[in-house]
Amino acid sequence: MKRLFVVLIIMIVGLLAAGCAGATGGGAPAAAPASQPNTLTAVKVDAVSLDANADYWNKAPKLAIDTKAAMEGNPDGPTVTLQAVYDNAAIAIRAEWADDTETLLKNAWTWDGSAFTKSGDEDRVMFAWPIGNNAEFSSKGCAAACHNTAENYEEWWMGSDNESVRYDNWHWKSARTNAAGYADDQWWNVLADPANFESSRRNDAKESGGYADNVNDEKSGPRYMSKNGTDAQLIMAGEEVELDLAALAAGDVIPGYVLSKAVGSRGDVEASGVWADGKWVVVLRRVLDTGHDDDAVFTVGKPMPFGVSVVDNGGGVDHATSPEVLTLQWTN
Repeated sequence: MKRLFVVLIIMIVGLLAAGCAGATGGGAPAAAPASQPNTLTAVKVDAVSLDANADYWNKAPKLAIDTKAAMEGNPDGPTVTLQAVYDNAAIAIRAEWADDTETLLKNAWTWDGSAFTKSGDEDRVMFAWPIGNNAEFSSKGCAAACHNTAENYEEWWMGSDNESVRYDNWHWKSARTNAAGYADDQWWNVLADPANFESSRRNDAKESGGYADNVNDEKSGPRYMSKNGTDAQLIMAGEEVELDLAALAAGDVIPGYVLSKAVGSRGDVEASGVWADGKWVVVLRRVLDTGHDDDAVFTVGKPMPFGVSVVDNGGGVDHATSPEVLTLQWTN
C-alpha cells in the first residue's frame, strides 16, 4: 500500500511539472490554431507592432488561402497565410507566401554603354475592404469590384458603378513602398474618365513624400543614381546624387524610383516586409479609424469582409486572388 502511495505521488508531481512547463512556455511555442474557413480571426493583444516574430503571433489563428489566377491562362498563385491581431487603437495583419525571388527593380534603367533601356517589375500584396456597409462585397468579395468581363484585359478595372460605393485598397509594393515602411493606401470608385480604365483607382490624399519616378527631362534615362554605388537596388530620398555616366559600366542597373514614406492619408498603412528562404513575410499595421473619408473603419466586434491578392514580379493584371469572400472577425 505504501509503495502504491509513493508511485501515485511521483505521477502527480510529474503531471504538475509538465503543466507548469507548458504554462511558462518551456520548449517550442505552440502552433497557432487554424481559423474557420474563409475567416481571419483577429486576436486582442496589449500592443500591435510590425514585428513579424512577436510572441503574440503564436496565438493568432492562421488562415491559409490558395490564390487563383485572375486572368485565364495564367498560373495560379501561392498559398497566402494570414494572421491578425489588434489592440485598443490599431490592427496588424501578417501575410506570408512563397516566392522564389525578391523583386525590387521595377522600371529600372539598364545601361548598355551608350543608352538606357527600362524594364522590371515588383512583388505585391493587396487587401481590399469596403468603405461603409456593402452587401454585394459581403457576398462576393473582390468579385464585386472587379469589372473584367471584356476579352481585352486592358479594359479590366477595379471599382464600382455607383458614386456611393467605394473600396479601400492597401497596396504593398516590394520596390516602391516597402523600404520606406508603408503600403500605398488607395481607394476605388467609379471611372473618372470612361476612356481610362485606371481612372477608377485613386491614391489617398497626401501632403508630401511617396515614391517619385527617377527619370530625366528627356525621358531617356534616370536623373539620379545612388550615392551608395551602382550595386544599390533602391534609392532612398537623401541618397540620390546626379547621374554620372562616367561612373557606369555596361550592364549597370539604376533603380527607377526615389523612395520616401508618404505623409498624409496615403501613408496610413505602415508596413514591414522581409524576403528570406524563398518567401515573403509582410506585416501591415493601421489604426482602426484614421478619421479619413477615403479609408475603411474597423469596429471591434463587427465582422468585415475583405479580399486579398498577390503578384509575383508583375503588374495588376497578373495578380492571383482569393476566389471567395473572406471575413475578418474579432476575439478577445
